[in-house]
Formats: sequence, C-alpha cells, structure tokens
Amino acid sequence: GEICYCLAKMGFNGGEYIYGRDMSPKVDGFPYFHMKAFLTHPFSVMRHFCGDITHVQAFVNQAGFRKSAGDVMLSINSIHVKFASGAAGYLLSQRGDAHYGLGGWWSIEVGGTRGTFCIENCIEKITYWPAPKPGEQAGLEAIEPEVTNTGIKDFNETFARRINAFLEDITNKVPKEQLRGSGRDALAVLEYTWAVMESYENGGAVVRPNPLPLVKGDPRVY
Repeated sequence: GEICYCLAKMGFNGGEYIYGRDMSPKVDGFPYFHMKAFLTHPFSVMRHFCGDITHVQAFVNQAGFRKSAGDVMLSINSIHVKFASGAAGYLLSQRGDAHYGLGGWWSIEVGGTRGTFCIENCIEKITYWPAPKPGEQAGLEAIEPEVTNTGIKDFNETFARRINAFLEDITNKVPKEQLRGSGRDALAVLEYTWAVMESYENGGAVVRPNPLPLVKGDPRVY
C-alpha cells in the first residue's frame, strides 16, 4: 500500500500542580534543551516507518507557569512535516506541561491505503485496522481492529532490544550503510531537529533539512 499520514506524540506527563523548574546547569537557561533531548527519537521512529523528511514547519511555545517561573525552555513543540513520498506527518512533543491522553506519553499512528496501525505507550500495545476490502462498506464506524498487548510499560525494556539489534548487525558484518541505527540515521534526525529550530526562529517558516550525504555503495540504499 501507500503511506498517507503519520501522527506521533512523545514527551513527559505533567501539569502546573507538579511543575518544578529544573535548575540543572545542563538544562536551565537553554531554550532548545527539550528539542535537542527529545525530538531525535520520535523523528527516528517516523523516518523508520515513513522514510526521509523533506519539509519541516514548527510552532513552539511553553505553558504560562513556565514563563512565570522564568523558565526559558521551549517545551511545547508542534511540528508539521512532509515525507519524500509525499505523505503528511505531525509530531507533538511536550515536556510535562500537560498530561497526555489517548496513546499515552509515547504513541505513533501510521495510516495507509491498505490499513492503519497505532503503537501506544512505546511498546505496550499495537492496534491494526485493515482497510475495507472490495465490497465492504467503510462507513463512519471503525473496522474491528487486531490488538496485540505486550503488557510491557517500562521504557527501559527497549534499551536491550536496540543495543542487541546493533550488535547483531556488527556480528553478522552487515554493510555499514545498512546498519540499524547507523550514524547516517542519527545525522538525519539531527538535521530534522535543527530544521525545527530554524523554522521557529523564522516565525514558523517551512524549512528543508540539509540533504544527507550519499552512502557508500548503492545510493538507492537508505
């Protein structure tokens, strides 16, 4: 099928009643701390499912209680993207200014012409809605989905999986341009993150991230 859209959310749950200004010298006084700390991961997941991002537009803010406390962190990031395929994308990331609702603190939904899936709370649950088959009526009611619930809610459970995937590739001598989680993949999401900052600094202008260098070998391999 063809990917139509991608919706992603990631951040911390919170609100004004439990807010406490982070006075760490690594955090306090840096407006872009949240962007640099948090956007690369959801961008990486979006790119994994939907391919390279070619256009970025960001609208950025913070809750009033942060402003009152003198906290300069730009903690609410609303980001529109366009993928190379033409698919539309959206990423919402916030750092405890509010409590996330549906999908939890980490969720991604990818919709395509043959079905849609949604991952909730990182790896806790995945739901798949198949597209209507020939002769079926779409209607306004959702098609009965297929649900897989792992019961895993601890984000730390993901680290071993990611590290093992990288070590498997190294052990199996996978070509560098095909490594899972390669340096090129990291560069891509850093370019997207810097494009967010550039868009914000230019009043929400559409920004094209810097193109990635060609990989060694077949340039069609991403």
